[in-house]
Amino acid sequence: MYSIHGVKVGDYVAALHTLKEDNRLRGLEPRAGIDFASNDYLALASAPRMKKAVYAALEAGTPIGAGGSRLLRGNCDEHETLETEAAQFFGAETALFFGGGYVANFAVLTTLPQRGDLLVLDSLVHASIHEGVRAGRADFRISAHNDPESVANTIRDWRAGGGTGRVWIVAESLYSMDGDFAPLEGLVALADRYDAFLMVDEAHATGVYGEQGRGLTAAYEGRENLLVVHTCGKALGAAGALVTATRALRDFLVNRCRPFISPPRRHP
Repeated sequence: MYSIHGVKVGDYVAALHTLKEDNRLRGLEPRAGIDFASNDYLALASAPRMKKAVYAALEAGTPIGAGGSRLLRGNCDEHETLETEAAQFFGAETALFFGGGYVANFAVLTTLPQRGDLLVLDSLVHASIHEGVRAGRADFRISAHNDPESVANTIRDWRAGGGTGRVWIVAESLYSMDGDFAPLEGLVALADRYDAFLMVDEAHATGVYGEQGRGLTAAYEGRENLLVVHTCGKALGAAGALVTATRALRDFLVNRCRPFISPPRRHP
């Protein structure tokens, strides 16, 4: 299956052979047949209206590439317009656009929670959240799925053990694997009770739940302690993700998170 030209890739080839023997080797194939696994819930990705919007943007001079980080030279009028209109639509103070839902989760979790803080994750949150948490500064704990009392017990135990920082509660509004909804009312109440932030990933709800597709957090948007990730690459039929939050959190993200900041210069 694989030819080995040296010892450098030998371990990888052996691992691939093991996957094949276990019938777990995956590959990339062109699209074919009827798609029963699409995240394009409203079929907008191929809608004529979307195509016309793309054509019109290109004709109007919208650049295909950013040319640099947004803090350097990559910020365009289109970014500003999108974020303003998104904030108005979702009912938030501000919005911030990222290249994808994965990078949005990663950026938020490696930037906003600080050393000494605690992140309480629902046990079934997406892998991007787990990876962002592990790469960040804050401590973290896993709570039982969709169990506000488990979240509360986790926070109380952490406080009893000497934890004094800010608490971040992290959940998804709709869990794609089981199709169940988060107890958002209970989580909002917990965030208020423990002076915590609540971060909600709306990846599978934006566009299909809430009034006009605003998501399941629509009733709570605009709260100081709420941050929401709205993925654009699923029901919205496009690409990227929008983080809705207060202006203070947005500005902190812009100033501190890596997707917006150019790599530091190396000095002799």
